[in-house]
Amino acid sequence: MTLVKVCGLRREEDANIVNACLPDYIGFVFAPSKRRVSAQEARRIRDRLDSGISCVGVFTHTPVEEIVSTAKTVGLDVIQLHWDTTEVYLDELIAAFNRNSLTGIKIWQRIPIPDEESKTDEFWLRIHRMPNLSRFDALLFDICVDQSDGGSGVAFPWEIGKRFYERIKIDNNLIFVAGGLDPMNVEETVRFFSPFGVDASSLLETDGFKDNNKVCDFVIAARKVGSHS
Repeated sequence: MTLVKVCGLRREEDANIVNACLPDYIGFVFAPSKRRVSAQEARRIRDRLDSGISCVGVFTHTPVEEIVSTAKTVGLDVIQLHWDTTEVYLDELIAAFNRNSLTGIKIWQRIPIPDEESKTDEFWLRIHRMPNLSRFDALLFDICVDQSDGGSGVAFPWEIGKRFYERIKIDNNLIFVAGGLDPMNVEETVRFFSPFGVDASSLLETDGFKDNNKVCDFVIAARKVGSHS
């Protein structure tokens, strides 16, 4: 079954919304964003979550020790590195987890997908500069305009994304698809990509806050199609 992540929780009442439909993962944003939360705010939400939901912390360009501190405070299960990580950084992060008895935390890497065909060579170079993708516990595809880190909530061109998917899955086929997903298009997305998981945030909101119906409809629709291949 396709795994489901609902990202951008920021109110304690958001815990009640996800507890009603039980996505596999929820995300807390610790990067610059209107959905950014503090470690203390995230902890209060986490304490209200169903125990079957795993917590992901989303970071960009964050010092290793800050990630370690946040992971401890919140009780994170996954770290999502939402920028072009380097080999040196990944080594330092893993070493810090080992020193702090956080070896059970998984590490996901955002993979940048271009918005235009003309940028594909440039984006492949970005990906090749990253650590070997097999070192990560999962990958997440997100559109990146030029040198941005992504997180725009906009969908990437599917045909471009599919070509990246087919090449990258040789190294790591645990791939989440993100960007522009909602209850109406997620089923088609799962059929097209057969991803390991899907991730949504902004389009599950009404007036800037998580909407109970949209969140639950998204989770149900994402799981309709069947298994990851």
